[in-house]
Amino acid sequence: MKVLHTADLHIGAEQSFLGHDAQNRQYEILTVFKNITNLCQRENVEVCLIAGDLFDSNKAGRLFAESVFRCISEASNTRFFYVAGNHDPLDASSPFVLGKIPENLTVFGLEYETVVIDELNLRVTGRSFSHSSMDFKEMPPMPDDQRVNLLLLHSDLGAVGSVYNPIPASFIKDCSADYLALGHIHKRTEIQKIGKTCFAYPGCPEGQGFDETGEKGVYLGEISKSGVNLDFVPCSSRIHAVEKIDLSQVQNTDEAVKTILELLESQYGKEYKQNLYKLVLTGNCENPENINTAELLSVLVNLLYFVKIKNQIKQKLDLELISKEVSLRGIFVNKMLSKIKEADGEEQKRLIEAMYLGLDAFLGEVDCDED
Repeated sequence: MKVLHTADLHIGAEQSFLGHDAQNRQYEILTVFKNITNLCQRENVEVCLIAGDLFDSNKAGRLFAESVFRCISEASNTRFFYVAGNHDPLDASSPFVLGKIPENLTVFGLEYETVVIDELNLRVTGRSFSHSSMDFKEMPPMPDDQRVNLLLLHSDLGAVGSVYNPIPASFIKDCSADYLALGHIHKRTEIQKIGKTCFAYPGCPEGQGFDETGEKGVYLGEISKSGVNLDFVPCSSRIHAVEKIDLSQVQNTDEAVKTILELLESQYGKEYKQNLYKLVLTGNCENPENINTAELLSVLVNLLYFVKIKNQIKQKLDLELISKEVSLRGIFVNKMLSKIKEADGEEQKRLIEAMYLGLDAFLGEVDCDED
């Protein structure tokens, strides 16, 4: 059967750092869910598995529930299955309790529940969070017969001591599911297997911050008794990106703008201006004061959807002169220059960065978190 697996949309999340664009961003993430349900219709998806945290909170969920339920209803040929996560637990304030649930949506309760769909030769089991935390609970193995067994859980897989349903590997091995659809971890994993059970996190379909960089999406494909064949399908509206940009050859702010925009376009294509960027400026310049961070930011904020800048540009030093010093610093630079001369490509670049970090360390200027 054709299956789509998604999780962790966090619809309604307030990204206050965006200022006046924060509310628009909430509706963009709602649109991502609409795109997912449209994908279900376009690809004739029979089963859509949503593994928790559809809403960022139950309070936020009430504002968007009507739109979400309409999207699900309109994809009437797809059966949707949902387990509530730690952000939108199935309590008295849940939109899944207060709202009118679409006929093609199943919301699993607080104990393991199973739905059988004879025409698809399918069995789906799931368990929702009742609060913002949930202990792991053993489950009887699913029947090992000719039906396809799908298990849907929001879980902190293998995280001993976690309060977010920390299922152990032994549970996966013994559960008899053909596929375990997981949610909670925002970084996508590859399809993995323990025993007879395949499992994966699809990651969040839309990044929420600069700890969630790169392309985001869903898993889409076919699941049968003979195997799991799911592919990653991108669906995010914008990408969060952290880019380290070397401005060693740049003489002033105007050249810096040109260099940055060219690099971003080459990396992210024609639509690069729509993304959110954290730019780390690096390099060794003879006149670093000629690259004015405030001026640079004032130009870029009018050209890019969102940008923040961290300036790590260093003053270019006479390394040959330093290497001749009769000092520990001189010995260090002399040895590093020898290594740099023997290296090439990325290794040479890495050694140059390491040398300048070392020189900063001699002056006590390296932050403990500097990478």
